[in-house]
Amino acid sequence: MPPGEQPNKPLPPPRQVKLPHHHLRSLASDLQSLHRTPLQPRAPTKPIDVVCISDTHGTRPLIPPGDLLLHAGDLTQWGTFAEIQAQLAWLSAQPHTHKVVIAGNHDLLLDSDFRTQHPDRWHEAIKAARSTEEEVVAEEKSEQDLDWAGVVYLRNTSTTLTFWDRTLTIYGSPLTPQHGLSAHQHPKDQDVWSYAVPPNTDILLTHGPPWGHLDGFKKSGCPFLTREVVRSRPRLVVFGHIHVGYGSEERVFDTVGRAHEGIVGGWASWGALPQWWQLWRGAE
Repeated sequence: MPPGEQPNKPLPPPRQVKLPHHHLRSLASDLQSLHRTPLQPRAPTKPIDVVCISDTHGTRPLIPPGDLLLHAGDLTQWGTFAEIQAQLAWLSAQPHTHKVVIAGNHDLLLDSDFRTQHPDRWHEAIKAARSTEEEVVAEEKSEQDLDWAGVVYLRNTSTTLTFWDRTLTIYGSPLTPQHGLSAHQHPKDQDVWSYAVPPNTDILLTHGPPWGHLDGFKKSGCPFLTREVVRSRPRLVVFGHIHVGYGSEERVFDTVGRAHEGIVGGWASWGALPQWWQLWRGAE
């Protein structure tokens, strides 16, 4: 023991770092946990089985059967023609009635603006993927040469699909906040989402997550996307990108849900709290 050091000296208490508005966020989370949304009766109709996958990066895992197959981007590792075409052939061979995909930040071929602005990055990707004769031959092919074979591709667009006695409208977008040098990205402080999702959208398919929802330990989701989800309220939101954020969660965007998201997300203040009081008094 070094001279002068006391044995069993108690450690100092851990320092608590409190961010601005932490009391407000804490109270909002407590109230959200106490809120119970009444269950809505379900219409007696045949359910639609939706299978959701993402970030396959050139792999071909076994996919459960279903009626609708959604792929939330990053089909490939390097984003070359041969990689994407191989993934499309695999997806098109699946037995699902409808298959819908979007691109991810790895799928460079599907972002011509990025390849034009960063030709060195594109050539690096081709070089990294050049492991087969097929890859070398495919270097000069473009997005227009892809055979989608019945797979619906969305890029900031919608599609409406028919299932028996009803339809589903899906809006898909590959956009994610900037991180490194990859495709389909935007500056983190740029709002690309306000009023982007069309009315009556049933399913929102994005590559990246909304902020605060399955977006990893670093909260890497997009806050503008969270606000748009709260506004448009699709029945299902499907995304990938943050590998450790896999899973599912349920959210109800009634008065309490909207106020909670706004407070936690930073676009609402103490003025949102009276909405809970109105709800408990039967206002909603």
